Amino acid sequence: MLAGPDGTSLGLGRGEVLTLIATVAIAAEILLVGGFAGKVDVRRVSIIQLAVASTLCFALMPVTGESVSHLGWGVIAATALLGFASALIQVTMNWAQRKVSPTRATVIYAGEPVWAGLVGRLAGERLPALAILGAALIVVGVLVSELRFKAKAKASA
Repeated sequence: MLAGPDGTSLGLGRGEVLTLIATVAIAAEILLVGGFAGKVDVRRVSIIQLAVASTLCFALMPVTGESVSHLGWGVIAATALLGFASALIQVTMNWAQRKVSPTRATVIYAGEPVWAGLVGRLAGERLPALAILGAALIVVGVLVSELRFKAKAKASA
């Protein structure tokens, strides 16, 4: 509802369908990594994950109308930096899932847009009020999902 005047409609557009497909893929990744993280070399798995994702993205460039940009030193340096940062964060996430359940990992990952917004704000980006409200709702959702209620003990007769 916060997305705009059409936010109250109940139709499924292209964006919603793509979001649902991505959600299933991310859920599968979290479950698989959670199941295998303690049994495999996380560095090797991370390299395979990044290699497969990179190859698929590169292969789909013609389908999406993308092209390879001019390969100047700036582009090469930025690509190398982003590749290193992606590898580092992927290894860290896979390593951390050894210690954290897939459910808790999902809750942690849900906060990623909030951190992106904070970093963007620190970099000078202006966030509209709806974006700040959305970030607050994400934080509240994460906090509520972490609440633990004690079960009431049954009275013995």
